Amino acid sequence: MQTFRPEFAQPAPVIFGCGAISVLGERVRGFNCKKVMVIFDKGVEDLGVAKKVTDALDAQGVDYITYNGVVPDPPVSVVNEAGKLALEHGVDCLVGVGGGSSMDTAKAVAIYLYDPVPVEKYITQIPPVVPTTTPVILVATTAGTGSECTRVAIISRPELNVKWSAFVNTSLAIVDPELTVTLPKAETANTGLDAFSHAAEAMTTIFWNYHSNLYGEAAIRKICKNLVCAWNEPENIEARSEMALAANWAGLAFNNPITHVGHASADAFSCHFHTTHGHGCALALPEAMAFVAPAMPERMRTIAEAMGISVTGSESGEKLGAMVADGIRELMHRVKIQPLRELGYTRDKVIALAGDVVENHLSTYCPVEVTRARAEYILGRIYDTY
Repeated sequence: MQTFRPEFAQPAPVIFGCGAISVLGERVRGFNCKKVMVIFDKGVEDLGVAKKVTDALDAQGVDYITYNGVVPDPPVSVVNEAGKLALEHGVDCLVGVGGGSSMDTAKAVAIYLYDPVPVEKYITQIPPVVPTTTPVILVATTAGTGSECTRVAIISRPELNVKWSAFVNTSLAIVDPELTVTLPKAETANTGLDAFSHAAEAMTTIFWNYHSNLYGEAAIRKICKNLVCAWNEPENIEARSEMALAANWAGLAFNNPITHVGHASADAFSCHFHTTHGHGCALALPEAMAFVAPAMPERMRTIAEAMGISVTGSESGEKLGAMVADGIRELMHRVKIQPLRELGYTRDKVIALAGDVVENHLSTYCPVEVTRARAEYILGRIYDTY
């Protein structure tokens, strides 16, 4: 029998649907907050999405300040800067707008408001649980990270060349598919595969649970049916809505079981190669599935069926893993995920990241022990097979 963690928790309510952003100001008032900090990156600002959020606050007469200094894989310096600004202005509510980087920054700023010291104190290798009290509202503008419905804040420690995290309290998630329509093609592809990785890895960790499996399987079905359409037809609101819902479900799927070796590999890529999180997760996903399949054949069969792969029921775990990995690579090709070799990285440089993969705490959730030799094998396969 597989080890599993029976708990399933949804950190905060989720408001989903086209136009959902219109309720933001009303919900802020419902928390009895008087000063909001809206946190986003310049890309979200340039696409006009941030204005839609502040317009919703203006409509209810909510006082706010903005912080647009978020960068990919936000470092502790960004969190400390935003935290100091929030403290100076008496902010009592945080609204994170964007993909995982903006939402993680908002969560981490809540840590700073809980204890106004450099946030490095809390962003550690073993993620602490921080009992934050500032309301955090998370507005997703990509269909990928699922960060709006998890408690984890993932922040970079550049001085150590690592990405670590902490767990915080969140208050509300708003998922408005209309906010994803302007998402560029590359981000649509990367975040869509990111959501796939959340669902599939959640279903195959040592801490899988039945509720997470339900969300994960449903998310994979929607992603496989809608990602290519959303990528080809950016303004197709039906495909965008289905992808937004899938990403949210995938976030719910991994909130408790967490992810495993695929995400550990992606973290190594982003720390050393500065690939985006979703891109790294996409690259690692096929081999992560092939690696764990022999240990979890029933989970892999469920994933294969959710992908629309025809199975007979007699396939071995290894065979199922190969089928799933091939199917994921086909999807990656269709949305033009860029291989590592095209980015100029050599096989030797990729394999040299094995130590980072082994040391990442996420690898401990893998149902197959991740030794250095196995990490080198996985990284080599990632490079060779896509």
